[in-house]
Amino acid sequence: MKRDFTLLYVEDDPIVRENLTEIFQEYFRTVITTDNGNEAFKIYEKTAIDVAILDISIKGINGISVAKKIRENDLKTLIIMISAYSDKEKLLQAVNLNLSGYLVKPVSLEGIDTILKKIFITLTDSNLIALKNNFFWTPQESAIVYKNEKIKLTKSERMIVELLLKNRNTYMNALDIQEEIFQTQSSETPQNNIVQLLSRLKKKVLTKYKIEDYFIENCYGLGYRVVINTNNL
Repeated sequence: MKRDFTLLYVEDDPIVRENLTEIFQEYFRTVITTDNGNEAFKIYEKTAIDVAILDISIKGINGISVAKKIRENDLKTLIIMISAYSDKEKLLQAVNLNLSGYLVKPVSLEGIDTILKKIFITLTDSNLIALKNNFFWTPQESAIVYKNEKIKLTKSERMIVELLLKNRNTYMNALDIQEEIFQTQSSETPQNNIVQLLSRLKKKVLTKYKIEDYFIENCYGLGYRVVINTNNL
């Protein structure tokens, strides 16, 4: 069944490109093809692309270089790499490019079907909320996602994130959060515990992914808030 998405497919072998294009047209409403990496990036700049399937070894700049140029300002477009078995080591160069997957030549129909079903779940999940620094919130699962990986949250962490999302247009201090979640002002759940919970969550995320900032902002004198990334909505 065709989906209303646009695919950019880059492959310099004309026979392979023709054969796979016929298959991709069964999945995507629009399929744009080229055999050249430089041309591929020009197409990307002028066209709203949902998915890019890039062969590593193509004319002009190679597929990994195209992916790197896309990722300079775009973490939303889904990218799949195609490589010959002998090129698999080159995929190590793409480890930080947030790929949605890769296919090894000769590409099988089963392999295509499996990987496209996976990415269509991502593309059609309209409930995803894009947060600052390329994090996402999935309301149905009450989970934070980063680079297609779910971050395990404790019950208290999940409740705090949900509360901050509910009040996303304002700051909440530790006492506000304590009263909303635990319905108490007593020493049973002192507000300092809220500060510690948020501090541990931040440290857990930043340490795991070796990054410098995440999706919760702490403003002195005002409190905490989740920052929505409107550019990715």
